This record gives sequence, structure tokens and C-alpha cells, in this order.
Amino acid sequence: MASATTQSEPTPIVKTDKCYIRAYTPGDIPAAAEAANHPEISQYMRNRFPYPYTLEHAKFWVDFSTKADPMVNFAIIAPDGTFAGGIGLSPRDDTEYRTWEVGYWVATNQWGKGIATSALKGFSIWAFKEFPDLLRLEAVVFEGNDGSMKVLERVGYTKEGVRRKAICKKGKVMDLHMFGLLKEEVGRLE
Repeated sequence: MASATTQSEPTPIVKTDKCYIRAYTPGDIPAAAEAANHPEISQYMRNRFPYPYTLEHAKFWVDFSTKADPMVNFAIIAPDGTFAGGIGLSPRDDTEYRTWEVGYWVATNQWGKGIATSALKGFSIWAFKEFPDLLRLEAVVFEGNDGSMKVLERVGYTKEGVRRKAICKKGKVMDLHMFGLLKEEVGRLE
């Protein structure tokens, strides 16, 4: 897989022993398209995450993410500089404006290396520090995505419930598992 490192690589917002998280760059586009273009990735993502995932999809996402204010979507990079996935926040509105959803994905060739757990832990800490009004982070996981549920539990998110038959992906009706992390709980992650 193509390396994401360049001389003008942005400063990471999070560094861990397993990965670092930084703003996307145009150099990430080919590697992101390659990493995301797997049914094993898209099957557990919302429909707005396309499959097949093309260079055009990756370019749109990189442009969208880097122009956002505040910037809330980032690249996950393996220690060797290889593009490893993406992580980001989706702010809520109305009465839930202090609750944001966190989402992440890791390239299939990076599975089993602890990257998702490491990235989510560091990113969750960063989010609460960067956005002091934030009270809670939420994550939703499709039925069957046991790996992602384990990641959330390892990081310290609490499983808060199951919305039965809440989603339909490619004609398959599934439960949606709800996880949350409160601001006052983030201290135990550090």
C-alpha cells in the first residue's frame, strides 16, 4: 500500500505507540481509496460510505475534511507512515449539541495490530480537550461487527443499549448497538 508521508505532512493531533492521527493530505487520496475499497469495510459503515470506493470518493472526502471548520475528520497513519484508516466526529444539534458521534475505520491489512483501539483512545482524549463544551461521545455499531464493539469496550466506552432492527443495509435488517463515553470518564483513559 502506498505511503502517506510527505515532506509537508501535517503535525499529528494524536501520537500513540501504534499510530498517529493527522489531517488528511492530497497525498492520502490513492492510499485511502485502496484501503477503503473493501466490502469488509463498507458492510459496517453507513450508506454514505460508498462501495466500491473510488479515487473520486477519496478526493471528495479529503477535500471535505480539510476544508471543514472546525476540522473533525482525520487520517490514521501507521508508525511506518502507511495510511491505516480514518477517524472523525459528527456533531449533533438541537438539544444534543454537546454530544458528538465518533466513527472510525481501519484498513483490512492493518487489522489485529491494535491500531483501532489506540487511535480511538487517543482521539477520544483529544476530542474532550479540543472541544471543552463536549459532554459525551457516542458510537454506534452494526450487529455483527464484534471487532468494533471490542475496540469500544477496551477503550472504556459503555454499551448503553441496543436499538433492535434499527438499520437496513443492502436489504439486511440489523440491530444497532449504542456506546457512550462521558467527559468525566475520559480521565481514566489517560
